[in-house]
Amino acid sequence: MKYVKMFVRLLKILAGWSLLGMMLLTCADVVGSIFGYPIMGAEEMVALWASILLAFSLPAAQIDKANVGVDFLYLKLPGGAKKINDIFITLLSFVLFSLISWRCFLYAKALHASGEVTMTLQLPSYLLVYAISYAMLILALVLLFELIAFFRSGESTCQNQ
Repeated sequence: MKYVKMFVRLLKILAGWSLLGMMLLTCADVVGSIFGYPIMGAEEMVALWASILLAFSLPAAQIDKANVGVDFLYLKLPGGAKKINDIFITLLSFVLFSLISWRCFLYAKALHASGEVTMTLQLPSYLLVYAISYAMLILALVLLFELIAFFRSGESTCQNQ
């Protein structure tokens, strides 16, 4: 888990830089537009950075338990049902994000083979999809380690209780 947390920290830092880049580019584009010099491809870059921000911040959100949950029903469940719910949700999430990672990887390979590029700046699209695939793999590993920790200790790490 030590190495996974190291990669999560790296993704979190890159997500922060992506947010900073989005803010600076948007401000520069607005100021440039006021003076008649908008930045070509600014919207495209902001969209690409937003994709990176979302994908790269998910593993950290899972570790920090910063994800959104529906507590009004969960809090009324007895302790045993909460544990079963936590295992089921974590297992289902692990399977889902493993599949997303795998399918993104295959999609990125197809984009690379076809030579697909972004519309304005002509950046290779497959690089973004590979990055998202990697982030989803890290998220799946975080979920797997949560499952392993639960079965070792019997304590739920899924919800803040």
